[in-house]
Amino acid sequence: MPPIVIRDMLPHEADRVGQLHNQIHALHVNGRPDWFAPNYDHSADMMRWFAEQPNSRVLVAVRDDTILGYAVMDYLIREASPYSLPRRSVHVQEICVDEAAKRCGAGRALMEYIYEDARQRSYPRVELDVWAFNEDAYQFYHAIGMQDFRHYLEYRVFPHRFTRLGMEHADAATTLYNSLKDLPGCTWDEGYPNREIVKSDIQNGCLYGAIDNGELIAVGAALPDDELTHLNCWQIPAQKPCVFSRIGVALNHHGQGLAGQMVRYMEEEMRLSGYDAVRMLVSPGNEKALHVYHSCGYQECGSTRMYEEDWLCMEKKLG
Repeated sequence: MPPIVIRDMLPHEADRVGQLHNQIHALHVNGRPDWFAPNYDHSADMMRWFAEQPNSRVLVAVRDDTILGYAVMDYLIREASPYSLPRRSVHVQEICVDEAAKRCGAGRALMEYIYEDARQRSYPRVELDVWAFNEDAYQFYHAIGMQDFRHYLEYRVFPHRFTRLGMEHADAATTLYNSLKDLPGCTWDEGYPNREIVKSDIQNGCLYGAIDNGELIAVGAALPDDELTHLNCWQIPAQKPCVFSRIGVALNHHGQGLAGQMVRYMEEEMRLSGYDAVRMLVSPGNEKALHVYHSCGYQECGSTRMYEEDWLCMEKKLG
């Protein structure tokens, strides 16, 4: 069998290497859906970008003109600081072997090439990181002589993740809203909120949500205050207020504190965007919503009648 050759990726090979990257990206999405975007489609462009960087290389493992795997590596030089010495290292960002060619020796050949390259350049260390869920990779790295020298730990405050929603979430958000329309105190009806409103919120970058294992479990809109600013009830002086609206939690997640989490996430997003106060209209009959907003620090500052409904006006200062 012909030997495996390790060399730098050629420009026309970026598409093939990008296809291999999609395999490892799918593994990462499956292992950490809270971290990695499921629909990433710029892998080839990313590989071209890596190859163009002055201190990076994209290596390929080739046999019979077939690319079996690849690795992305960086040459890192860290200057001395008051608490650490200067150091140089080779960092392996990614390494992947085609799923159809596992155990062909391409992974080992790539790493042995990187080890030798580091020796030739007098870089004393080759380092990489591996996700805790990727046990196969962890065992492989130990089998080729790597040792643990640092551990990254995390505490998952929530099992779900918060995010600004995209158009791929429009159907799920509409379905979630529709599931809540018959609840006590809810003023939503068949025509509101509808899919067109959801799409408009998404297009304007105003719709946020919580996602758990691919399921949209909470949703809410945070918009510039274009509709409520004329009311004379507001007591907090604000230069750039926003409005929270259409906040809802999936029925199977009620009673878990998710509504309050959603509100606080949206507050932080808006604060970071320069908004200094939140305003909202809440139905006097929606006791659960009122409880959530009071627990989050919102104050009632008056009442009004809009959209053929009576409302309590609530506000909170950001910052």
